[in-house]
Amino acid sequence: MASVALFVLLVGCLASGTFAANILYINSVASPSHFGWNRALMYELASRGHNLTVFGVDSEPNPPPNVTFILLENVYDKLYNDPNMDTDFFEMSKIGPFLMHFVFNEYVIGVCELVLRTEGAKRLYSYPEDFGFDLIINDYLSGPCLAALAHHRFGKPPVIAATAYHGISTTLSMTGSYQYSALVPNHVYDVTEDMSYKERFINLLVNMQEELLQTYDLIPKSNRMLRQYDPTVPDVAEFYSQTKLVLLNANPIIQSTEPFMPNVIPVGGLQIIKPKPLPEDLAKLLEQAGPGGVVLFSLGTNVRSDMLGEARILSIIGAMEALPEYTFLWKFETDTLPRALPGNVHVRKWLPQNDLLAQPAVRLFITHSGLLSTQEAIWHGVPIIGFPVFADQFKNINYCMAKGAGKRLSIEHVNKEELVRTIREIMTTESYRINMKRMSSLFRDQPEHPLDRAAWWVEWVLRHPDATEMLTHGSRLHWFVKYSYDVLIPLFASIALVCHALFFIIRRLFCRTKRSKSVKQKRS
Repeated sequence: MASVALFVLLVGCLASGTFAANILYINSVASPSHFGWNRALMYELASRGHNLTVFGVDSEPNPPPNVTFILLENVYDKLYNDPNMDTDFFEMSKIGPFLMHFVFNEYVIGVCELVLRTEGAKRLYSYPEDFGFDLIINDYLSGPCLAALAHHRFGKPPVIAATAYHGISTTLSMTGSYQYSALVPNHVYDVTEDMSYKERFINLLVNMQEELLQTYDLIPKSNRMLRQYDPTVPDVAEFYSQTKLVLLNANPIIQSTEPFMPNVIPVGGLQIIKPKPLPEDLAKLLEQAGPGGVVLFSLGTNVRSDMLGEARILSIIGAMEALPEYTFLWKFETDTLPRALPGNVHVRKWLPQNDLLAQPAVRLFITHSGLLSTQEAIWHGVPIIGFPVFADQFKNINYCMAKGAGKRLSIEHVNKEELVRTIREIMTTESYRINMKRMSSLFRDQPEHPLDRAAWWVEWVLRHPDATEMLTHGSRLHWFVKYSYDVLIPLFASIALVCHALFFIIRRLFCRTKRSKSVKQKRS
């Protein structure tokens, strides 16, 4: 029997054509949500027999035996304690899209500097010179940083870019993606798809700014920084252009539709796994909840409920108290509250969000509208109230509002009466649940789970490491050429010159005719 099992396993391996690979996984984005998303892919690849060495700002104490974490130490502490790094998310909510792009670029460069100084990063150069990785996977939202060094250090193995974010324009340097300014709002611009002329004008400028900042700010600064550690590192633009695939946390069902380049693989919802049984205390709370249902309240990992300030916290507690027919589960990170909680409110420092959203008793999700949280709410069909704070969170809740599956409120000006009205409206109006269930059905109706799709494409690159057919020429085109400005400017200039010449000729003819008539009249 054992020999039969071994034979079946051998046949399966031969059929797949994918060997057990050595994969270098770099996750230097200082965000627990990004780590959770990347971890799902790491562990899936490990379950398929691949060996993963993970250089990251996060790690886990008991990973699978074929996953090795190398910690890029103290990045979180230095990032959030550095007075030069603006990490006040409530203040960030007030800035416009132009300044947000500058903030994002400074964040990327700042994180890269911190990462390169770590002892963990220095371990890359302690590997033997003949050591090889078969593949590099990099969460590119923290810039090229360690990935470009590793790519050069280990003989330029194939590279896959991945991220828990969903903005296709963030892949510009790697795929040459085209920005459709009249069609899709920029990922940091707080408008809907139905843009006015003014909004489309601003969106065009925001898109141009993003591309120019990547070309003339992020890439040159990255080159200077990396060459301080290794002067032989090639141009980052060249590294970007060799990216085989981008695994993007996007799905056209749950966000504004946007054309993708062929090497951008949408794997939106990759992190959503089969829900696990709830802890005993939470299971009991849900069982004892009244017929009104349960409201889950969580502002994610970066924006903490205990940072809201006393006035906002009191307004939220007052709204919950005014709705005794509902049970509230609130992710609140400290034990200190400005007042005693009403009996229908239960707080926890941590909540298994995905597992709770899968429960039928949970009928509303109050969230910061982060991408992963929004995806999980849609997957499980739970309407949302969004308190967006920064970046794409505005875009996420705007989309849900347009689909009739949620409402948006201001976190800066939390109003008790408004919150009570909004909660009651969504809980008592069935259309919100129907619309979200419809989106859930469309989101789930895929030929495979997004995590399986991501793993398949990773193994596709391993099977065809030298394939360039998926790459696009756009990544090597200058932005001026990509958008045909080199054609359009001479074209419009020629049209203008022709129009000017015609105007000049017609004017001369008109003046000559007029003079001729004047002379004749004088003679007569």
